[in-house]
Amino acid sequence: MKKSIFFYKELTPAEVGNTGTHEIYVRMPNDFDYVSFFGQQGQQNNSVIEVLIVAKDITQSVQNPDDTDLRFVFFANSNREKRMPGLRYLFEKHNVQNGDIFFMESRLENGRYTFFIKFFKQGSMLLSPKSFVFSKEDDETQTISRQITNVSEIQPQFRPLLTAIRTKPFLLLAGISGTGKSRIVRKLAQASVTEDLQKIYDPKSVESNFNRWRLHKPANFELIQVKPNWHNSLEVVGYKSNIGGAHYEFTPFVEFVARAWKHPETPFFLCLDEMNLAPVEQYFAEFLSAIESRSIENNEYETDPVVKPFDEFGEDVSKQMVNHLVGKIDANNASDNSKETQLAKRFRTKGLTLPKNLIILGTVNMDETTFSFSRKVLDRAMSIVMDDVDYNSYFDGQTENNVPEMDEGIKQLIINRDINGLDADMNNKETVKAYLTAVNAVLENTPFKLGYRAANEALLYVSAAHKFNSETDTKTALDEFTQMKILSRIEGDKRSVGNLLQRLKDVVNGDYPKSTKIIDVMAKSLDDKMFVSYWTK
Repeated sequence: MKKSIFFYKELTPAEVGNTGTHEIYVRMPNDFDYVSFFGQQGQQNNSVIEVLIVAKDITQSVQNPDDTDLRFVFFANSNREKRMPGLRYLFEKHNVQNGDIFFMESRLENGRYTFFIKFFKQGSMLLSPKSFVFSKEDDETQTISRQITNVSEIQPQFRPLLTAIRTKPFLLLAGISGTGKSRIVRKLAQASVTEDLQKIYDPKSVESNFNRWRLHKPANFELIQVKPNWHNSLEVVGYKSNIGGAHYEFTPFVEFVARAWKHPETPFFLCLDEMNLAPVEQYFAEFLSAIESRSIENNEYETDPVVKPFDEFGEDVSKQMVNHLVGKIDANNASDNSKETQLAKRFRTKGLTLPKNLIILGTVNMDETTFSFSRKVLDRAMSIVMDDVDYNSYFDGQTENNVPEMDEGIKQLIINRDINGLDADMNNKETVKAYLTAVNAVLENTPFKLGYRAANEALLYVSAAHKFNSETDTKTALDEFTQMKILSRIEGDKRSVGNLLQRLKDVVNGDYPKSTKIIDVMAKSLDDKMFVSYWTK
């Protein structure tokens, strides 16, 4: 068994010497666990701790790496800075520039540590966040060069789904029955679940071997079947009951959200099956409010709670809730810094908020048995229509393999999302601004007019599209966004819609072919039926 810890860093102007600094270095995050990474405490001289290692430089060749002496220092004073200084020779050797990427692997195998380093040129891959550490246990010997995300290998038909997830962790999957809407959610979970996580919650499923694609219930997946009689949120977020003594009635939704909090580095996928069998804005009210309250506070992802602070239910009920969702806090895990203690404290004081690794996808069928979506719901979700049926792929047995296994880089892209579109890199905001302004000129004085939320999500979507494919054209991303967030809002009879579709086509025609095609279908539906809806076009 081999255990590796990986560190990557997008280099800043200061690190490569562009700001006039004399030292060339790589800075580690303050929470970098150097003892685990280097396998030693190092030598301390006053307040400076130093670790000396020899690393294999595989930048030019994996088969014939160059041995390189490296020095790590930790300033164990109030500064607490951690860095690898004295790298001028190495940077000049590989012509390292601002924006290039430094990777390092610490591999522990048979009680021995081996270190690897590699430089990647700017643009060869896209990182989010800009600095990140993750670990992996594997029976196979792999180097960092095999662990890095190559987003260019993601199938084109799969990119819009990942892009939408990175834009916002709430999606509606629509389409005719039998096109695999709920299956794709399960596949996403299978693609990202780890063997260690599966062992915790379903050890029998991995007794013989770990085959992610044969897992019926990945540990990071939950399917909740919506019932037609859900007209409040009790079936989703639970409630306090005094029958048989004061206690909290838990639901699969609450238990799954709490599980996601325990494993923040793994994406968790919740599928609301047949989501619109009941009015979404009624049974999912707390979530719809919380999803719009996302923010970063003291470097922590925060939302409003879907279940209020546990202590507000009373001490006895709060303790019961913590024991059920976190586990009993006893002498073995009662230290102030333990994960259990920290999570229990969060739930008691802040309630059950949404973790950043929770992704909710609702499957949608539009017929006489279902409810239509209010604009409140559509404004808060990314919408994807899955109505393509490829019988050639199906009969060749290929449709089950359209979701690639996610490496750590892809997982982090869909977990560590930007929230403010103006701050997202590669958002091409001038192009987005011009396009949305033209669209809103058509939608002026209609209930379909776009607000600031749509503008923010357009910027986020364009940024995310470039992260999953650096060669993506901004107009291609906006074409996809138009279907997900603009056309999905349009609904009404011929009198209320009028010539809006034709005027909108004048804006999108030529540069946005997919949206143009859908507008043509919607316009024909309006002429034939005197009514149009994106969902039943």
